[in-house]
Amino acid sequence: MSIEATSAAAEISDDVLAPVSEWWLSGTPLEAEHQRLMRRRSVPIPWEASTASQLTADERRRLAETWTRRASAEYLAVSTFSVLAIDLVSAAAPADVLSLCLRAGIDEVRHAELCLRMVEIYGERRIAPPPGMSSLPDDKTRPRLHQAIANTMLVSCVAETYATTVLTATRDITIDPAAHAVLTSIYSDEVMHARLGWSYLRYAIELGGQGAIDAAAAMVPVALRGVANVIERERPIGEITQRVRDHGLMTAAEERVVFSEFVREVAVPGFEALGIPCGSAVEDYGPAWAEAA
Repeated sequence: MSIEATSAAAEISDDVLAPVSEWWLSGTPLEAEHQRLMRRRSVPIPWEASTASQLTADERRRLAETWTRRASAEYLAVSTFSVLAIDLVSAAAPADVLSLCLRAGIDEVRHAELCLRMVEIYGERRIAPPPGMSSLPDDKTRPRLHQAIANTMLVSCVAETYATTVLTATRDITIDPAAHAVLTSIYSDEVMHARLGWSYLRYAIELGGQGAIDAAAAMVPVALRGVANVIERERPIGEITQRVRDHGLMTAAEERVVFSEFVREVAVPGFEALGIPCGSAVEDYGPAWAEAA
């Protein structure tokens, strides 16, 4: 390694790898290994450039609550990929699929840390995410390959792929430097999480033939409804002012439009390209659903 490369690596270590949620670490020698696992965060987050201090108390409260919910969701996703990994192992998934699935769980730990730091910035308090365990559909009567297909579709092909779509839309309205960088960091991981699902789905269909296609088709409405339920749920109380939008928060109505477009332009074309029929998915999440907020 050249002197320049060594110097750059040292700079990255100092600027990028410092813990973003020190209070959430164990206080044991494991912290050093944890930081090694976190090194995929490739760019520094400009925490000091946050403009949170310019917001009103109500605006900060609204954003703090949103990032609290995001932290909880990211923390729960650690167990989501752990459960998915069990399904994939049971179905004898290839090594590259397994390694990327397990890496995705590590990515979610990183995302939770970033979200917790955002809660600290807006809410001026330090929290840890609540304990919980992801619950994925588990049908003991179906073949293991079909079980792996079903939950891969739910987790990666729909939820994580939609995450890339909504994160892109959210970043487009985000002006605050710290919020924009955090959303970008999370987005970069979600892209790979989505690729994991679509790659395995193609592999599984080639392996399982028509039976695999039928299992996937049965899961399409279930997976889409799972994400729609999250979008439809009650939001934190508080007005979404222009300054709140500048910190990366869109309205429920806007997110419905994003999901409707995702179903029509991304999910359904992707599934149909693999020979998976999608029934009435486009109509189910069409203009009537998008405008119902």
